[in-house]
Amino acid sequence: MRLVRVLLPLVTALPLFVARSWPFANRRETSAASSPAAEESPEVREPRPQPAVPLPAATLTYEQATDFVRVARRHAPLWALGYDPTQVVMFTARHRLLPDLVVGASDLEALDFTLIEFSPPDYARAYLSRLEKACASAEEDT
Repeated sequence: MRLVRVLLPLVTALPLFVARSWPFANRRETSAASSPAAEESPEVREPRPQPAVPLPAATLTYEQATDFVRVARRHAPLWALGYDPTQVVMFTARHRLLPDLVVGASDLEALDFTLIEFSPPDYARAYLSRLEKACASAEEDT
């Protein structure tokens, strides 16, 4: 009998506790309570920030790819050509002997023209020929 006296109030109060914790019931109560306040000061909702959508990578057509291979083969002895569609400068050329020397262009024809006309800077030789050594020692002796 004592068990019934304890459990009966709990069982009858259970729907009230569930109704208060139910999320839809709280929304109706808060919207009804906040509607007069909303009329006094309208809320200005800021638009939600949209995620940044990456631009689609530019792909080469078959003709452009064959032109790229033609230019790469023409300049292969001195330059290593590369293609990166995600960059503004899509076509790059790295000098094979001077790896710090990089040339880039957004157009393949411009890169081809640049590589034809461009001559890398000369570098000092690390050795002297026998004739140059003999001339240098003769000048020092006199």
